[in-house]
Amino acid sequence: MRMAWIDTLTAWTLIALIALILWRVGRHLLSWAARRRGTGWQLQLADVFLPPLVSFAAIRAAQLAASPLFRECLPEWENLGLKTFASLEAAVIGWGALRIADRLDRNLRQLSRHGHGALDSLTSGMPIRVLKIAIALATALFIGQRIFDFNITALLASAGVVGLAVALAAKDTVSNFFGSLIILADTPFRIGDRIECGKVCGIVRSVGVRSSRIVTDDESVCIIPNSMLTGAVVFQRNLRGHLKRIIDLALTYDTTAEQMEQAMKILHGIMDNFHGPDRPGFEPRIFFSELGTYSLNLRAILFFKTESFAEEEALLSELNFAILRQFNAAGLKFAYPTQTLQVEHPA
Repeated sequence: MRMAWIDTLTAWTLIALIALILWRVGRHLLSWAARRRGTGWQLQLADVFLPPLVSFAAIRAAQLAASPLFRECLPEWENLGLKTFASLEAAVIGWGALRIADRLDRNLRQLSRHGHGALDSLTSGMPIRVLKIAIALATALFIGQRIFDFNITALLASAGVVGLAVALAAKDTVSNFFGSLIILADTPFRIGDRIECGKVCGIVRSVGVRSSRIVTDDESVCIIPNSMLTGAVVFQRNLRGHLKRIIDLALTYDTTAEQMEQAMKILHGIMDNFHGPDRPGFEPRIFFSELGTYSLNLRAILFFKTESFAEEEALLSELNFAILRQFNAAGLKFAYPTQTLQVEHPA
């Protein structure tokens, strides 16, 4: 009996070595052939399909080589061995499907970076993640039910009460998941947009199944649950590559009407076509906004031609320096909170 186990172990070791050699040699040969004659898309197909195909062939070869050993084992051990090989084959097929989904994800992200229509990282990334989860679950259920004869239906039915309790306990997680589906369907914003939700203002970097990541102006990463994004008011701060900025200026009350007009002309001279020609609908708007309690107020609405925090800060500094220099040269005085006290002396 001991010699039989030694012979069996030796045979399995040889089978494993043969399978490994077949996998390595076959992969290198097929990859070399694809690179020898293939184009770009052919290389991508070879990169996706070669590892699963070679692995499947190696498993099938190992199964054929192990058939004589199975016939000498007890029926239950033979059955277990056959089911193990069938499980490995099913796992390799699932792995191949995951590789296809991963390649599709990368291609869609490349298309989104090149600006193909309404496709972006949000609308392309999340469905692929859901597809990967579905492939993994389908593979696990297939192996459990069709190969090892697990009664998945009865197992799911018996777990219904437990699942209901878990769902009630994790209602926030469930609401966040459905929030991600709402964001995907409605697309109130896209990856790279600058949004404001409550006290958080930043650039959307990713939208996950449970939460979204927002990069704020101080380079901090704020993680916001998706249910909050779908249940709150969200302001979108950038429009088609432009970042809206509102600048309020206060001049002293001794400023004349002519000087106010001069100030508006100076602002137009600085802000019109600032760092490039203004697109239609994105021209600066400057107006005399208010007779304040201690100042005459000007308001300028302009659009920086950027979506970057760092570039916005540099442009704003350049703009403020230009306003300060030209207002000082024109003799225009900025106002600040003041009070005038009148003291009456008794006669």
